[in-house]
Amino acid sequence: MGRPRKERRIELLPTVTNFKPAGVPMRNLDEIVLALEEMEAMRLFDMEGLDQGESAEKMGISRPTFHRLITRAHRKVATALWQGKALTIEGGSYRINHPHKEEMRQFICRQCSHEWEVPHGNGQSGRDMQCPECNSDTVMRQR
Repeated sequence: MGRPRKERRIELLPTVTNFKPAGVPMRNLDEIVLALEEMEAMRLFDMEGLDQGESAEKMGISRPTFHRLITRAHRKVATALWQGKALTIEGGSYRINHPHKEEMRQFICRQCSHEWEVPHGNGQSGRDMQCPECNSDTVMRQR
């Protein structure tokens, strides 16, 4: 029994998830499934122009794993194009990694003017916070 597959990090979900040859009903086509992490590999490498090392780092995987992933993705897309098959983008082993999660949000207390930062994406909006200096609930987000 092999070890469980590591989740790959992806930043964006595709807005379109099905492609097919024009004029042929979907029910008459064979389908190739492109996993979301394969699509992300193509986005980073082919669209963003990152090299394999940079792409692998963004996805949280090794360079050899990225190479296998991008090779498999290219083979599936080429097969779908050359053999007139439908391409469906779905599934895989991934988690969404929002790039803005590392950003900081700045807050200020309207009572004592104390300023502090909180990481973006932690669920705090300012309405449910208290100032760490004076414990006032008159907190406002600056950005």
